[in-house]
Amino acid sequence: MILGDQELLEEYHRTDWSVETPAGTLHVRLDGEVPDESLRPSGIITAYNPASMPRSDEENRAADLELMRHVRSLGVAFRRTEAHGSDPAWTEPGFLLLGDVRPLLVELGLVFGQNAVVWVDGAGAVSLVCTRAGFAGRRPGQKIDL
Repeated sequence: MILGDQELLEEYHRTDWSVETPAGTLHVRLDGEVPDESLRPSGIITAYNPASMPRSDEENRAADLELMRHVRSLGVAFRRTEAHGSDPAWTEPGFLLLGDVRPLLVELGLVFGQNAVVWVDGAGAVSLVCTRAGFAGRRPGQKIDL
């Protein structure tokens, strides 16, 4: 089923991104803050299902491996993440890139065809940032208000 922008934004709002840290699993949500100062600023990106169009498991895994190659080649510190949505069967791996990497995150979102990426600012506030022109009426790099 293809969802419209508003339904997709609702799904983003219900998503929980888990990040493994030395202190344990941290959960990132769009309506929350990231208390761990070592993860501020940072951003989360995935390569699964570009533009929220379902793809095969094989295609998604290949895209995830390609994103991992990109992230490693950039020399940016990162941690693996896993997104969990409103459907308990749905999970999506991704990467939390550490540091002031918002422009890089937006560029990767464009390259991998994603609607948006998750941004954690220096104060720990979590927001959604557009990476697909026209998604939610925004341009790449613009924050999306939920």
